[in-house]
Amino acid sequence: MKANPGERSIRERMAPGVLSQDGFLGTDGRSLQEIVAADRAELERAGVTPDEVADVIDGLHAAADRGLETPCPACDGRVSVEEIEVMGRIPCPFGCGYRAHKAVLRVHVAGRVFELTPLHAHLIREHGFFQGRGAAFRLEPADAIALVRLCRTASSGATD
Repeated sequence: MKANPGERSIRERMAPGVLSQDGFLGTDGRSLQEIVAADRAELERAGVTPDEVADVIDGLHAAADRGLETPCPACDGRVSVEEIEVMGRIPCPFGCGYRAHKAVLRVHVAGRVFELTPLHAHLIREHGFFQGRGAAFRLEPADAIALVRLCRTASSGATD
């Protein structure tokens, strides 16, 4: 699929070294529309919305903020979160004007570790963008779905 001029300028901002050291696309050669459509389809099959994913990420960041740079529990203790780095702000590569704090959140869940930023919540909620395959900070939709389900179960009081 040929990129339109708007997508071309967004892709340029997503390149390594422009807004972030590693960029947002990784090794993914698909168009932005194809990336977003594939990730959205995976969420839809699971019955999860981008807003739910973003809400969980925001909630994990809020829990980490309370932890004052030490590991702390979230989602009724099912997840451990820790804010590991804060360095200024980063603009949204889609050019919408949003600027996120450059906070890196380390999330430990079921033997796995994810690193998330406040920009993840915005990119997913507003643009349906999880980043390209191979990107250093890509959140795989399957992992996002698992986090939503885990935190949803915790908030409902249900047990595994």
